[in-house]
Amino acid sequence: MSGNPPAEPEASGIVATAKQGLGDLFKWKVRVTTTNEYGEETAEWQDPPPLKNPISLFAQLSARDWLFFLCGFLAWCADAFDFHALSIQTTKLAKHFNTSNTNITTAITLTLLLRSVGAAFFGLAGDRFGRKWPMVLNMIVLGILQIGTIYSQNFSQFLAVRSLFGLFMGGVYGNAIAMALEHCPVNARGLMSGILHRVTHSDMSSLPAQI
Repeated sequence: MSGNPPAEPEASGIVATAKQGLGDLFKWKVRVTTTNEYGEETAEWQDPPPLKNPISLFAQLSARDWLFFLCGFLAWCADAFDFHALSIQTTKLAKHFNTSNTNITTAITLTLLLRSVGAAFFGLAGDRFGRKWPMVLNMIVLGILQIGTIYSQNFSQFLAVRSLFGLFMGGVYGNAIAMALEHCPVNARGLMSGILHRVTHSDMSSLPAQI
């Protein structure tokens, strides 16, 4: 016996799992399922693991892990860079297309709305065909759309190009995050996901100021 207080087994089903998860939010201890030498599973409450030194977590990643992480990280950085390039040029674009700043920010809104659609579609493609080629396709198309933004002849073409950009932007996000984290050691995933989250958050940081 471990001496830890027993807990109810993990619930099954959407409603039961949601109800149990909501209750667990207000408990300091963590529900853990353990298996004894006879193969019997029991649930118990354990204290949360202590915080670890980030340097020691970085050291757990092998050279291969770092390559996969940097591949996903840089792919999303390149994606976010183009997003910033548009959001900081709102006034100039409004003048070029002879429209208002508010109409230009519609392109930003469409990009963000369609990002979820692209993430779902290319995420499924990544699970089916692997991360590499869907991401390569995404980056190639994003480069073409970036050039297409320059050569848009009117505001309608501009909106169409940026809408497509949103689809493929989401496609990069799903596969980039999965590629970066699925090869990380379990103990280090929280830290590495936080670093990636900072990049994903940065593509929204300039939006309120522009609107």
